[in-house]
Amino acid sequence: MGRKLTSAPRRVEVFPPFRLIPEEMTLILHNMMQVMSEGGPQPQSIIHFSISNQTVAIVNRLGQVMAKAIGTAVIQGTIQAVSEDTGKVIVFSQGHVELEVIQLRAVRIHAPATRLVTATKMPIYIMGLTSTLTPFSFGNANPGLIFHWSLSKRDVLDLLPRHSEVSLQVLPKNNFAMVVYTKAAGRTSIKVTVKCQNVSAGQFEGDVTELSDEVQILVFDKLLLFSPECPAEQILMSTNSQLKLYTNREGAASVSSQILQCFPNSSVIEEHGHGLLRAGAITGTAVLEVTSLELFGVNQTIITGVRVAPVSYLRISTSPQLYTANSTALMAFPLGMALTLTIQFFDNIGEKFHAQNTQLYLALNRDDLLLIRPGNQNYTYIAQAVNRGVTLLGIWDQKHPGMADYIHVPVEHVIEPDLSKPLAVGDVICFSTPLVNQEGEPGLWQISPTGILETDIVSGAAFVKQAGTATIFHDIPGIVKTYREVVVSGSSRLSLYLGPKSYIINTLNSSEFWLFIATNHAGASLRGPCSPSQVSAITNVLFPESRLLCQVEFSRTVLDIPASKVFHVRSHFSIEKGPCSEAGIVQQLMGSYQILLFTLFAVLASTAVIFLTYTAFLTRVQTVPIVYVPTSATPQR
Repeated sequence: MGRKLTSAPRRVEVFPPFRLIPEEMTLILHNMMQVMSEGGPQPQSIIHFSISNQTVAIVNRLGQVMAKAIGTAVIQGTIQAVSEDTGKVIVFSQGHVELEVIQLRAVRIHAPATRLVTATKMPIYIMGLTSTLTPFSFGNANPGLIFHWSLSKRDVLDLLPRHSEVSLQVLPKNNFAMVVYTKAAGRTSIKVTVKCQNVSAGQFEGDVTELSDEVQILVFDKLLLFSPECPAEQILMSTNSQLKLYTNREGAASVSSQILQCFPNSSVIEEHGHGLLRAGAITGTAVLEVTSLELFGVNQTIITGVRVAPVSYLRISTSPQLYTANSTALMAFPLGMALTLTIQFFDNIGEKFHAQNTQLYLALNRDDLLLIRPGNQNYTYIAQAVNRGVTLLGIWDQKHPGMADYIHVPVEHVIEPDLSKPLAVGDVICFSTPLVNQEGEPGLWQISPTGILETDIVSGAAFVKQAGTATIFHDIPGIVKTYREVVVSGSSRLSLYLGPKSYIINTLNSSEFWLFIATNHAGASLRGPCSPSQVSAITNVLFPESRLLCQVEFSRTVLDIPASKVFHVRSHFSIEKGPCSEAGIVQQLMGSYQILLFTLFAVLASTAVIFLTYTAFLTRVQTVPIVYVPTSATPQR
């Protein structure tokens, strides 16, 4: 009696239901899409994926599903943990996705509007026959589909590839979406033809080799006043949105605003003369008056229209713009780049909204290549390119799923050369990239950590100092910062190659004896072509020849005369004898790419030859030529 027993505390977590996204998935053969998840215990444990029919598709540990054969299957995702009481693995929560793998029967061009005013942009993309066949269903197939776009009249509008605003060139196999830019009044047809790279893959129904669709677009002139100096200005707002107006006289004058009248039944209101416009659920037109009372007694007045209309379509635009030297075409975004995605909204004729109220939903076909986060402004996202590959991205209105836009985001290395083979200590690398700023100037080169490579920050030339893994960065402030990983193997092997001569004489003006040395197993110590500025940096800043110690010794010593008294040995670096020289010189001297060129002589002589050499050296070293005959023994390094 009176005893108090207390149990051990137990942690209790209440979490939202765990579910997999999407609930239903439709893929064509050989297309890949990843299953996402939300809810469940936080931080979320590892999700274990399985599939009911591995003949139809396979799923990996990341939830990436690859379609293999026509049919249906169920993808199961479970969150497992170890029970504190029994020590056994228990299932916390689980979800499933219905998968259907099909062949593509037909394609259609999704055009949000077919009547547009001049000087506007509208996204178009390819869909299947049903709303479930989005670009996610076929846009990441391997082998991929090839999309060919054409116009019946080119003067009416232009078809621009996605990411053209950032100077990115899109490959045909990723070109499932385009941007329509209207130029002049008229009517034109847009046609797309979709082909298989490999017909035997069976991605089209009926063993056809191509599918096509066509849509007509009418372009008409935008309404303007008769005098070009007085354009018709209008504020376009979506329903249930608000807009804060600003003028260039804020703080310098007394600015007020008011709604004069509304047509018909417009719900536009202005709050207390402070320039905050609110649009209700009713569409219509209003007139806004903005007045500025100057301190010196002069009034300025602006009258403009306010139109409330529903949103018809949205478009994803990318920034910042990328600049390249010599107009080099970029096929992908640089690895490491932070890409800004801005969502713009338009009405049924292509007029862009100044204010809107839309709840957006963003989805990716895979989440291991891009890191997506909201931007600093409304309707913007920041996409960080963290891995190489292609990601499909879709954004749509949660209340109106048909109002959507899809783009692909390819990511690749833009720093050359290709460093797939490991480097060795002593190698010299000439890093390069086509990226420049608006003025055509390159960025700065950085290395992290600093002890593995010694780098010239201006030119990009680098010398390998020790083994390890490092990252080379190229930074153009305010535009892009990209990187590439460098792996240096732990061992280096000096490879020796004789020059054009295999002997040496001591006559005046006689040529030197050259021995070429490479510092890695591949026999190529220089990576990448070198620009003049990199050649200068290698010669005057890096001094790679100073890292190698050269010495000469006799293989046998009878008389106490060191080889250093007879021969002068020095290390020397020469770009001309490496890949930066002309190909004929490289083949003639080496037959393969080399960089470290040293003036080195190693003589192996027999005892008799050394004795004769020494005698001649004591008597008439200046007048009697001395000839050294090398033996077949192995030279000393």
